[in-house]
Order: sequence, then structure tokens, then C-alpha cells
Amino acid sequence: MARELNRELFGNHRLGYDEDALLPAPQPAVKNEDVRVLHLHIETLSKRLKEFESRIEKMHTKVEEVVTQNRQRFERVQATFKNQTEMLQSAMGDVHNKIAQVVSRLNERKISEGVVKEMVDRHGQVVQSFETRLQQFQKVMSDQELQLMHARSELKTALHELERLKKGT
Repeated sequence: MARELNRELFGNHRLGYDEDALLPAPQPAVKNEDVRVLHLHIETLSKRLKEFESRIEKMHTKVEEVVTQNRQRFERVQATFKNQTEMLQSAMGDVHNKIAQVVSRLNERKISEGVVKEMVDRHGQVVQSFETRLQQFQKVMSDQELQLMHARSELKTALHELERLKKGT
């Protein structure tokens, strides 16, 4: 980008463009005072430029510090996030293990309950079979008692008959 001098500083006040504007302007006579004012103006601009450059450098330094601080914060947050993720995964693993243990225990209990139910069913069948046999045995016993009572009564009758026959002879 080429630098151009402001022509208004040197007393040339042309606003419109015409054929004369395309021709180089005649050089006015430079006065010592104008050179001094211009020199002061250039020095002022130079100081302002240096101040501006100093501010830019300070801002650049501050930006670098902020970037560094933010990077450190990000790394700390990332490390914390990683630790929390690991802790969460560990806790989830523990929960899954405990759930697996509970499921295993439930399955064992179901199996045990099944075994106990089978045993209770078999015991019920054995008790029912025993009751049936007991009833049969009681029936047989009552039949035998009746036969025994009947045999005794016949025996008594036969003994009475014998005694009567013995007495009658």
C-alpha cells in the first residue's frame, strides 16, 4: 500500500477532479515554520505509533497469558472430567457386578425353591400314600378284629356246647 501525503496540509484545496488535477501540482514554497510544525506532527505521530505498538505488545502478552491460563484450566477440567469418568465407570462396573450377584442369588433361590417344592410335593405324595395304606391297614385290622370277635364268639359257643355235652354225658 503506497503512502500519499495529504495535499490539504500544504495549502492545496482542490475538491473536484479536472484536467489540472491529473497534472502534478506546483510545489509551494516551504517555510521553516511549516517544516517545524510538520516535524513536530511527525514526532507526535511517531510517539503515538510507539505507544500504540507498546499497547499492542501488552495486549498480545495479556492475550498469551489468558490463552495459557485458559489452556491450563481446560487441562484441569479435562483431567477432572477424565477422573470422574473413570470413577463413574468403576462405580458402574461395581453396580453391574452387584446386580449380577443379586440375579445369581435369585436364580439360586428359585432353584432351591424348586427343589423344596419338589420335596414338599414328594412328601405330600408319600403322606397321601401312607394315609391310603393306613386306611387300608385299618380296614384290614377292623375286618380281622371282626373275624376274631366272630371266632371268639364261635369258640365260646363251641366251649359252651362242649361243656354242655360233657355235663350231659
